[in-house]
Amino acid sequence: MNPIKNIVVIPMVIPKDKKLDKFGGWEWMNHSKQAWQYWCDKNGHELVIYDKPSIEDTSKFRITVQRWFDIFNFLDEKSINYNQIAIIDASSIPKWDCPDFFNLTDNKFTVGRESDNLGWVYEAVEGYKDVFDNYEFDINKYFCSSFVIFNKSHKPIIDQFKEKYMKDLDQFLNLQKTVRRGTCQTPLNYIVQMSGIDVNYLPMPFRLSHLHRKDMLGPNWQLNEDPTPFFIKYGYIWFFSGFDKRSRDKIMEQTWDLVRHEYEK
Repeated sequence: MNPIKNIVVIPMVIPKDKKLDKFGGWEWMNHSKQAWQYWCDKNGHELVIYDKPSIEDTSKFRITVQRWFDIFNFLDEKSINYNQIAIIDASSIPKWDCPDFFNLTDNKFTVGRESDNLGWVYEAVEGYKDVFDNYEFDINKYFCSSFVIFNKSHKPIIDQFKEKYMKDLDQFLNLQKTVRRGTCQTPLNYIVQMSGIDVNYLPMPFRLSHLHRKDMLGPNWQLNEDPTPFFIKYGYIWFFSGFDKRSRDKIMEQTWDLVRHEYEK
């Protein structure tokens, strides 16, 4: 039997039914994979690539949604023994010396707060309110679904998400077109908050996103002493989101060219 490990799961599925030019290429996934492989090897964890969704229609059932549907069965089918699971978007790169976040969970459902665009969050919560029976959601507890750590004890929560999504599928698909605030993130937030489970929040450096909004893509030009961009100096995990997706491949490639030597040591 394989030893029990903590695992990092990154979805790497290129949809066949979407306008691929919207994403400006897909090489960014490989940069993420290389960086996460290094981090997992360094910390004694296992990297798992989620590459086969159970439902072929990835337009109606987006990869962001199906990863939650599939995760436990997917790991069982691969005979992977695991303790904790971290599902992390492939639009992320961990810093080479990123601390081991699995040690910070206390085996709780662990996430990063979503505070980069509070207007977006408010519109998402309000937009999905009806389908959750007008539940009074605490917006201060809203988290980002691009980085979530959980374990087998949280399977009932994931099952509730799938059950709710399938039950009200037409409503969710309509909201994705009208509210236009993501796919899985807000429904998952509602399910988790309504369940009352204890949620653990990681410090901000573990989910550093919207880098341009924080003016972190460059260095301190006033002092002109260190050319290292702020996000590399101060962040542990860099998420390349919050801007035109056509720019992602170029920005992640530039970042990888800047730091790749650190992952080859």
